[in-house]
Amino acid sequence: MENKTERNLSALRRGLRSISDMFLSPSRHELRRQVLKGEADVSQPLNVILGAGPVAMPGWLPTDADILDVRSLDHWEGLFHTGSIDRLMAEHLFEHLTHEECATAFRLCFQFLKSGGLLRLAVPDGHRKDAAYVVEVTPPKDGHRVLFTVEDLSQCLAQTGFVVTPLEYFDADEQFHCAQWDETDGLIRRSARYDKQEQFRRGLLYYTSLIVDARKPKT
Repeated sequence: MENKTERNLSALRRGLRSISDMFLSPSRHELRRQVLKGEADVSQPLNVILGAGPVAMPGWLPTDADILDVRSLDHWEGLFHTGSIDRLMAEHLFEHLTHEECATAFRLCFQFLKSGGLLRLAVPDGHRKDAAYVVEVTPPKDGHRVLFTVEDLSQCLAQTGFVVTPLEYFDADEQFHCAQWDETDGLIRRSARYDKQEQFRRGLLYYTSLIVDARKPKT
């Protein structure tokens, strides 16, 4: 009898938590939005991480999809002023969107960046062909929906109006290229410089990403 009572109480508690979450979550999200908007209004420079997850960096405001859906103009306008952001960074976010959704998100990034502002982004590299890497990044693994190469990512960003500079990437002949990049413009951890996951080791490389800088031209 006691065990049955305990089970009933446990079920009741779970039900109450679910009801509480249902009513409190919108309030929590709105509070987070208001706090972030207040920080954005006073941050100089204004640097924003898209799809931050657990990543936190000094001088950068972290956002996730529940606060900033990168495909939603309403979400952007609820947090930022058009042309107000100095830098955006997105590490392994855009592979979770469709090509059409990426195009929409890139247009919104462009709209909310300042003249001369920078979008630094990293995604899995479609030209890297070693078996362990291919298994790890090929859609639909981990919710991935696209697998970019340097050519098609650069083209999509350029069509939006960005000036694109590839930083780390494999080319169509599977040759790896790596340019110098300043981590203060956005620290990409899944990069040749920082990643040491042994299961993806390929010579002197470990896990690598396709990393590009996309800069909004100065007007």
